[in-house]
Amino acid sequence: MLKIKNKEQLIRDFNRMADFEEWANEFYLQISLDTRINDKETKEIFQKIALDEKKHTEAVKKIINIIKNNL
Repeated sequence: MLKIKNKEQLIRDFNRMADFEEWANEFYLQISLDTRINDKETKEIFQKIALDEKKHTEAVKKIINIIKNNL
């Protein structure tokens, strides 16, 4: 069972998650731009994954704001 965390702990954990999502976005974007990858479909897949990671970052930041404003 998960231990209930206080507001500061939640915000710290979600900030870590947002940082990871931002890192993942940049990672997949770099792969999609790698000149060694010639296959267009592969590049598009990595671009889509990068965009998904960016959306995850935005969602986590919204969660952080919810926690800050409602807890």
